[in-house]
Amino acid sequence: MTQPLAEYERLQEKLRKASEGIYNSKLSSEDYSVEKAIQQSSTKHHYLPQYFIDGFLATDGLLSIYDKQRDTIKRERKGSGGVFFEPNRNSTDFGFDKPISLFEEAYGTIDNLLPAAIRLLRAESVTISNEIFIELMANIDIFIIDLFWRNINTDRLFDQVYENGKMTVTVSGSKVLSNEETDSVKQIPGFKQLARLQIFKTAMQEALSQDPNRITNGNLISFPLDQICIGDMPFLFPFPAKTHTALIQLPVIVPISKSKIYLRNVERTKPYDFTDTCMFNALIIEQSSKFICSSNPTILQAAIDYHRFAKENDSFQYYRDSLFHDTTPTPN
Repeated sequence: MTQPLAEYERLQEKLRKASEGIYNSKLSSEDYSVEKAIQQSSTKHHYLPQYFIDGFLATDGLLSIYDKQRDTIKRERKGSGGVFFEPNRNSTDFGFDKPISLFEEAYGTIDNLLPAAIRLLRAESVTISNEIFIELMANIDIFIIDLFWRNINTDRLFDQVYENGKMTVTVSGSKVLSNEETDSVKQIPGFKQLARLQIFKTAMQEALSQDPNRITNGNLISFPLDQICIGDMPFLFPFPAKTHTALIQLPVIVPISKSKIYLRNVERTKPYDFTDTCMFNALIIEQSSKFICSSNPTILQAAIDYHRFAKENDSFQYYRDSLFHDTTPTPN
């Protein structure tokens, strides 16, 4: 590194230790038992972490929720614990007739380390030095990887990788199973989740190996109103990201809270206004599959209206280009 970033280096070390123990935190303990694991297992597994959702809540601690599949705003508003989760998403039944939430605990080790960076970016009256901001940008790279690979909207991408990709089972760097044996192992309950966890771990390690000083084009933008929505696929790329490298290098717009967005490597220099956030919210609706939420029901309805207009007029690419570039083609 050209400049030592002490706090980020400490985070790197913590994340490395977490990733090294990500598979066996419970399995290796002396008092581990299947009965105890079943008893302690959780069932509500968030694919967006609650500390992230908390930044979009209204003052009463609740969210207005748009159900995309039913095309309706739900009557009941809910808090961060009541949305963006699936029962037993990260659990596996290893043959004991009850699921064990082993993989949820693995993701939880990462969730315990990242919230501080997000909360600092959300803070209203904090002066952030250039060095600290570089650290925070590097932390956001890890955050994006976390949200991407645990997300319901990347299930299909992972399924394609899992079904079509070549897998090698190694012990201490040596291949221990033939291709035929590996294909058989892929059918064992839990192995698919283990493979997804390995992809997540590999992506995180690749990000940790990067020099955070490489990130030179980052910007945090605050808005006067609470006008940003959160969807189940919450951040926006100019085009789909399908590799680890793309996740940490492509331009990206990340909603930090209901009134802040973070930009990385975005070319646009023009100020962002309310219309831009309406277009952003509409694109979040388009790329999300289940739920989109807002602290303000009026903002949520505006996002739905912008989404419907774009769908009827084939304007999604115009929206996207407008958010990432200063010059865009005329909309349809």
